[in-house]
Amino acid sequence: EGVKYGPIDATLERDQSSNVWVVFAIREGKNREVRNVMAHLGLEVNRLIRISYGPFQLAELEEGKVEEVKTRVLREQLGEKIAKIAGADFTRPEQRDAGDDEAPARKPKPSKRETINDRKGRRVLVQRTGSEEARARNEDEANGYGPPRRPKRGYHGKRDLKPQDE
Repeated sequence: EGVKYGPIDATLERDQSSNVWVVFAIREGKNREVRNVMAHLGLEVNRLIRISYGPFQLAELEEGKVEEVKTRVLREQLGEKIAKIAGADFTRPEQRDAGDDEAPARKPKPSKRETINDRKGRRVLVQRTGSEEARARNEDEANGYGPPRRPKRGYHGKRDLKPQDE
């Protein structure tokens, strides 16, 4: 389709009857690029499994989890040349893990971003908008606190059609 890809390293890992396992290494792109290249070769992709991201192996990392790359590992992976070009500063002392520290852990700052469960049980990242004051007021009103409201209109029973004595 006129798309020019950089070098692609593909290795046939195993061939199981109708399934072929291929290790596919590309420098740039997304899953759709892998699917497009494989389709061009006449292969249908059923499943993609990412095993590394750049120089970082993902073998121990569970699906959907995030892990911080330690300064030492980052320094080793980038190398002096790339670190200098990127302006990376590795002169700060390495931070210790939270479990190693004797000081009590600080409370996380309240964030406008949080993860919630939607009605189907999926975890969704949401970002709240508006001021903290407005959010607190809305939550109070939703919980039954706040200024009294006008009664809701609707059916209140059968009316008496006789005129009232004054």
